[in-house]
Amino acid sequence: MPEDADIHRCFATEYVTARQRLLDRAEKMELEVETLAIAKKGPHEETLSTDILWVGPKDATKLILHTSGVHGVEGFPGSAAAMWILDGINSNELRLPDDCAIIFAHAINPWGMAWLRRVNEDNADLNRNFLPPGEAYEGEPENYKKLDHLLNPTSMKKGREYYTVRAAWHSFKLGFANAKQAVQEGQYTRPKSLQYGGSKLAESSQNFIQWCENNLNHAKQIVWIDFHTGLGPFGVDSLLVAEGVDEESLKTRYGDRIQPLDPAKGVAYKIRGGIQAGIESRFPDKEWTSITQEFGTIKPIPLLKLARAENRVTQWGGKPPLRLLQSKERRDMLNAFNPQSLKWRRMILQRSRSIIEDAIAQLSEE
Repeated sequence: MPEDADIHRCFATEYVTARQRLLDRAEKMELEVETLAIAKKGPHEETLSTDILWVGPKDATKLILHTSGVHGVEGFPGSAAAMWILDGINSNELRLPDDCAIIFAHAINPWGMAWLRRVNEDNADLNRNFLPPGEAYEGEPENYKKLDHLLNPTSMKKGREYYTVRAAWHSFKLGFANAKQAVQEGQYTRPKSLQYGGSKLAESSQNFIQWCENNLNHAKQIVWIDFHTGLGPFGVDSLLVAEGVDEESLKTRYGDRIQPLDPAKGVAYKIRGGIQAGIESRFPDKEWTSITQEFGTIKPIPLLKLARAENRVTQWGGKPPLRLLQSKERRDMLNAFNPQSLKWRRMILQRSRSIIEDAIAQLSEE
């Protein structure tokens, strides 16, 4: 069980700090690091990048891939999880089997992490941006238009809005599962609105795809853990898998936390342009076990309210970037997706390492 001091050492609240701690750990462990920089800069004019650490043989046919920061601000606990897993490897508490490597892709969306947003520099949600080759960046869920006025106000707040009451009414009217699916699936028609998937592959997305094309040649089996926060009970991780996956088989390895991306059956929903489905479609010759590890923070309607408020002030508040970074809305996002609770942080570190142990066990069997 991690000690309090170890927990605090893993967590950061600024991108530059989180990144430097990870790079320092990589240097100490003499690990190879590949930096995938993007054109946009951070709040201090720093270079923003996805940094990839490789532990184990470069020609391994079995890989564990740990990604974090697809939703920028969620990258802080994702970075902490990577640090804690690396600590386990460094201390030999985690031991990789022969012909196996573990790869950490730190901050898939570095701009969002640096600027405390879930989306990237184009307001695109990168977990809606990885559409398969040939699929057009267009369309929106059937019920999104009905909810647009609630989700995406086009001016700053004037008077009482009764958001919670209105959101509850729409959830009742459409059915909670249908409303959740409509909001979260991904839309490609409203660039300033929530859950926008972009008009094309983002620079960060292209960088990661190119890295995969350059580095996954030897891999035959890949267990992919994509780290997220927000959905589900406080501190508990839901292990989300795509439709059609053999859930019962995965439950024998990873436990009853396995659940489908289905709004009627769990905390999540079906999405378009998800990073895991998008990468798998480009590498169909690999044997994938792809799991989204989603740690709960606060309840869905309050969480959506925070995202709505942050997007509203960003799009319509008229504030310069640095003032937006310091705004209450951005700080609320940081606290919602990276809670300061010591109990929560201990829970996520424990489970982040546990799922790697399960992945190692799976690859040791096969």
